[in-house]
Amino acid sequence: MITQIQSIKDKYGQQSEQIISSGLNLVKKGSKYRCPNSIAHKNNDRNPSMSWDSNALQFHCFTCGMNIDLYGYYKDHLNYTHNEIIRDLLGEVEHTKTSVYKKRNEFAEELKKITPITQECIDYLGKRKITQETIEYFQLKSYNGMIAFPYYRYETVVGYKTRKPLKDPGKPKMLSLKGSKPYLFNSQNIEDTEHLFLSEGEGDCMCIWQCGYKNVVSVGAGANSMATLIEQADSFLRKFDNLIIVSDNDEAGANMDKFFLDKYGDKVKLIDKSLYTKNDINEELFYTGEAGVRKILESGLFRIEGRRDLDIVPYKGITKREGKYVPTGLPTIDNAINDLAPGLVTVVVGRQNSGKTTLTKQIIANAIDTDNKVYVVSGEGDPEMFINEIYRCVIGHNREFYETVLVNKRYHKEPRPHILKALQKWHKGKLTTFTKTESKINTTDKLFAMIDKEVKIKRHNLIVIDNLMSIVSSSQVEKNAAQAEFVQKCHELAMSYRTHILLVVHPNKEFRKDMEMEVEYISGNSDIGNKADNVIAVKREYDEVEIKNMINGNIAILKNRYYSELARCDVYYNSNTGQLQELTDEGRIEYEFNWQGR
Repeated sequence: MITQIQSIKDKYGQQSEQIISSGLNLVKKGSKYRCPNSIAHKNNDRNPSMSWDSNALQFHCFTCGMNIDLYGYYKDHLNYTHNEIIRDLLGEVEHTKTSVYKKRNEFAEELKKITPITQECIDYLGKRKITQETIEYFQLKSYNGMIAFPYYRYETVVGYKTRKPLKDPGKPKMLSLKGSKPYLFNSQNIEDTEHLFLSEGEGDCMCIWQCGYKNVVSVGAGANSMATLIEQADSFLRKFDNLIIVSDNDEAGANMDKFFLDKYGDKVKLIDKSLYTKNDINEELFYTGEAGVRKILESGLFRIEGRRDLDIVPYKGITKREGKYVPTGLPTIDNAINDLAPGLVTVVVGRQNSGKTTLTKQIIANAIDTDNKVYVVSGEGDPEMFINEIYRCVIGHNREFYETVLVNKRYHKEPRPHILKALQKWHKGKLTTFTKTESKINTTDKLFAMIDKEVKIKRHNLIVIDNLMSIVSSSQVEKNAAQAEFVQKCHELAMSYRTHILLVVHPNKEFRKDMEMEVEYISGNSDIGNKADNVIAVKREYDEVEIKNMINGNIAILKNRYYSELARCDVYYNSNTGQLQELTDEGRIEYEFNWQGR
């Protein structure tokens, strides 16, 4: 690529000075030119600081350091792609014969038809709550009676998009002028590189700016045609610490979210779309005002290290957390911790075969039954057995629901076909599983990136990770550090996206079955217990007297961050259903699920 770029410079030589200076309308004073990088020149470069370097065949600004050669002129200032530039500038003998030159001239002719914005367009924008100040700031114009939205690279207009001043302008809603090469709408005004809002449309961009969030651009091209645009804007976008995606509340918006997550990973923060009352920001401004828009935008800012502007989102008292609460199904435990609350992390610990996985499956079933979306990450085990056991927990011990299947020497219960269909309908859209042993993901970072993306896009209410030790695999010293880091990331993810994360872990080697479980007996780094909001211990009963009294174990809360109660309950293991049933003075609690009612 470097060879091709040098070939372009060599081919056009000193001619490039005239091509670039006339194309960018550079103001010349003596031997110096005024730099087009206006953001870097607060004084508007009143004393021109850019010179033509006849040896390097480029312009150089001695104040901001900007260089502009012929390739950069077309790519960074006129927004042509690498392939377009190479094909045209090396493919044609004369510069005036190239299609990039012809398209730019074609666009220049279209610019002659741009007029000051008409009153009809102003009136329409006013009905959409767009103010006169906003119209002037974004330099909106008119083209044949339509609203014309200008697109810039630095100080150069590279495109215009037009829209009829109607609520339903027809399809497509936006049209580009001939020769346009649109970039990111409003990119020329961006200075702060801490965070950047990216909206889907120009109208949304203006609404966000109008509500006080000045660092905002629009992809403009629409969520379904961004690949080429982002190729051009990649270096610009990577300057920002955080990219807050403000997409529409529809399928195209979800595609936009996924696109940016795939491209920029942890840099991307998503707004909480459950706060939408309509489908996009402009509609939100129209119907709920600036307060409604700010609430949505602040949900994205909150995900940057828990940031909250109390002037915009004031203290509102202790209320139910945003998000969904998930019951474990054990009344004593649920009453003590107030269910598995959104934004928290719970650790379930117990010896092997103590019942912790049984409890976990029971929690999954309860979550689905109360209309929560669950994502299960397993480090080991047979996924078909895992799902079979959830089904067995749900449909109970009614023999009419099952067929008995012989697998080698053991019999297993399989739901009859019509029962299986009912179960699949019951958990439709609410149960997703991932088994590490069946995937090519081989590092903790990749695993967490996958979980992070799942939560952000699909908004699961409960994430179950069973078990942490088998998922985080490395040497023991590295494993302990990796576990602590993993739990910290889980805590941040749960807080940011108002989900609940359940981690299943083992005790360390110091713990024996005759001992009472304590937080410090959790295997691995002590930070696991410290970072968790709740720690629940599952203990199997081995005393024959207790077993005869139907006590097969107990479940105890070892840590309860927000409530002081460290509750404990005895449980009975029902081998027919695979349920851990809480024992009370009135007997054991039978769990019933509404799987037949959906």
